[in-house]
Amino acid sequence: MLIVYRIFWIVGVIALVAEMVILANPRQVAPQRASDWEIREQGRFRVRAPKQFRLGRDALRLLMLNTVGNDIRFVDALELSRGRRTGMQIVIVAPREQIPPSLQQGLPQNASAPNLNQFMRRAHDMYLAAMREDWGFVNFSETKRAAVRIRGVQGIRSDYEYTLPHPIPLFNMPVRGYLITLPLSPTEVIHFNAYCPPNSFGDYQKIFDQILATIEVRQESQNPFGGWAR
Repeated sequence: MLIVYRIFWIVGVIALVAEMVILANPRQVAPQRASDWEIREQGRFRVRAPKQFRLGRDALRLLMLNTVGNDIRFVDALELSRGRRTGMQIVIVAPREQIPPSLQQGLPQNASAPNLNQFMRRAHDMYLAAMREDWGFVNFSETKRAAVRIRGVQGIRSDYEYTLPHPIPLFNMPVRGYLITLPLSPTEVIHFNAYCPPNSFGDYQKIFDQILATIEVRQESQNPFGGWAR
């Protein structure tokens, strides 16, 4: 009889651990119906996004990014999130020191393009560096980097992986995501940082693609990349 009780006790412990693992690592269902989506606006951004995503601005994230380098100025940011490990951050950055308009008039039309491309690459690397140095992201790793073209605009995409740690290692939560950086105007670049659980990446990448296809960014300066701003 004692052996039977021990067996039931072991089975109960295993069931409890399995339930806790499921609760700590839920498999979220990506929104599928048109009614799951709505137009959301904040700051300079207007985007069609799932209703389940919370809209906000991660002030701590911007503060962390701002400490990585002193030559980047953060213009605006938007965060769409569904829990700790599913969402997208959209951030507009610009060089802290701009060329005065009076000096720009004397430059050739294509003189600023190489500088903007250099700044885009530096901003992209600095965003990744900030994530790598974040203590909340364990074993952060850039797994792939490639050129990408979104709505006719050439940019950079880096795929990455990391883990959200838990005091009990069994409950650690893996995350998979990517960072896309694109030029937004002659003086600004835009980051799209999308992330989700690895087992839901295929479904959520379709969601992120739809957000990228519909986002609009308001800006006063002329935008050479038609469709990004209204």
